Amino acid sequence: MSQSNQTNSYTDFYYHFFRNILVVSLPLLVISALILGFAIPHSSARVSSSDSLAISVPSSCTLASSVDEAHSASIINGTYRSDIGTTTLSTFCNDKNGYSVYAIGDSLNSEGNNVLASNINNNYDIPSGTATSGYTSNWAMKLALKAGDTSPTPPTIISPFDSYSTVPATWTKVATIPSSTTDMEKGSNFTTTYATYISPTQAAGTYIGQVKYLLTHPSAAEPDTSYFIMQEVANWKNDLDEEESVQAIDIRDGKIYWVTKLKDGNIWMTQNLDFDISTNTTLNSQTTDLNVIYNNGQYQEYSDGYTKPGDIIYWTPANTATTINFTGTTVTNWINSNTKPYSANKTDSTETGHASLGNYYNWTATIASNNSSSLTQDTLSDISKNPKNSICPKGWRLPTISSVADKDEFRKLNNTYNNGSTSSDASLITSPLWFVRSGNVNSTNPLSFGARGDYLSSTVNSSLTYTLRFSSDSVNPANNSGKDLGFSVRCVAR
Repeated sequence: MSQSNQTNSYTDFYYHFFRNILVVSLPLLVISALILGFAIPHSSARVSSSDSLAISVPSSCTLASSVDEAHSASIINGTYRSDIGTTTLSTFCNDKNGYSVYAIGDSLNSEGNNVLASNINNNYDIPSGTATSGYTSNWAMKLALKAGDTSPTPPTIISPFDSYSTVPATWTKVATIPSSTTDMEKGSNFTTTYATYISPTQAAGTYIGQVKYLLTHPSAAEPDTSYFIMQEVANWKNDLDEEESVQAIDIRDGKIYWVTKLKDGNIWMTQNLDFDISTNTTLNSQTTDLNVIYNNGQYQEYSDGYTKPGDIIYWTPANTATTINFTGTTVTNWINSNTKPYSANKTDSTETGHASLGNYYNWTATIASNNSSSLTQDTLSDISKNPKNSICPKGWRLPTISSVADKDEFRKLNNTYNNGSTSSDASLITSPLWFVRSGNVNSTNPLSFGARGDYLSSTVNSSLTYTLRFSSDSVNPANNSGKDLGFSVRCVAR
């Protein structure tokens, strides 16, 4: 498999430069002196200096969904039913080139599969269609502008998806905002709902379907299917050669990451996780690394934000959850806490690709929890007791640190690529690992930014957690770090 070097159509950055030239001019000053009746020539020169300022503003585009009404119904044979469930799709993009939203059927986590899959066998699957009578069951989708949305630039719903239409089997544009109309302060919202006709001969059973959405910008961009899907890593991880790097898209927000199959046999993100958390986004086990709602007392349904109404696990971040944007050397509103999930984003950073800082997460947010204060059992010698959930995409997990050598993943990387050095991070911050000296954040300021790296694991050390910590003169693959501070995250494929 060859390395992907194509331009990322999902996250192209458009930089706007503002240049001020300061010209300091000295007025021509002529001084003549008369000595013994002779004029002495005086020479003068105009002197100027210039100074310039360049500011880059990276594009920030997001797509999030929240379920307003459950997408489920019990329907008697021979019946047509519309308006089944409502989901709000929220978009924001500061790119004046506009953006588009695409959709594709994704039943059974199979991209392009647009059936309602039967729990009996696929002979009973319900295809997508718009018939309201007859002897063939079908299901359809519809998009609409959200009622009461005050966005000054709502998206245009692309026909025929403004009425009930067949769920697309290929990536298809369903909504768009043209260039020069995007609003810098407010996002836009539209809704999706479904309809189905159940024929008189349809077998009783449970039928489940899924639609995947993707935002691209600029508005003319087409989804680039040459990129892998993070959440589908199980389908492609065995195709990678050792130390082969590819780019994969996280379908939760459309961000692209470099991932590499390293010599330890694992596929690692070789770029820091950059996923925002907020109280407005409920995560689920179809897109996020959510595996349990109760695990040795570590998670509790409802009290920790977890629900499992069916086969899907949901985690709703607490109403205090937030992603804090900061610039320079001051972090405002970050609270050192084990009882609130926080992340932070240094928005004036210009690093991209492997060098991207990504987000900083406290350990509570990292393990997809609303309160990690009760997790105090040291798990260094038994990582089976580590938290089973994380903020990573589905199919990925947090690295482990362990007293059992074969399970100590940060130490194995340091041994393999850095000769086990504890005095220099030289081989950790270059190809193929590309760890970043991103420092960490606390309630007052970023610490050691540019001088030190701190990367979280899932391993517990009483009131602390274990991290990989390194700098130009020190490497500690099992450092004791506070759970309440903000650190970087790299995920490993399960």
